[in-house]
Amino acid sequence: MSELILFTLNAVVIYLVADRLVRMIERRRGAALKQRQVVFFVIFLALALVSFRLMQMLLGPPSP
Repeated sequence: MSELILFTLNAVVIYLVADRLVRMIERRRGAALKQRQVVFFVIFLALALVSFRLMQMLLGPPSP
C-alpha cells in the first residue's frame, strides 16, 4: 500500500516538473511550442523512466 502512495506522489511530482520545464522552455524561446504535447510527453517519459528506476533500486524488488 505504501508503494502505491509513493508511486502516485512520484507521478504527481513528475507531472509538475515536466510542466514547469515546458513553460520554462517556452518562456526562453519567447513563443509557444508548436508541438507542446510532444515535448511534454518526452520530458515526462524521461523523468518517469529515471525516477521509477531510482525508486526500484532504492526499494529493491517488489515482494510477492
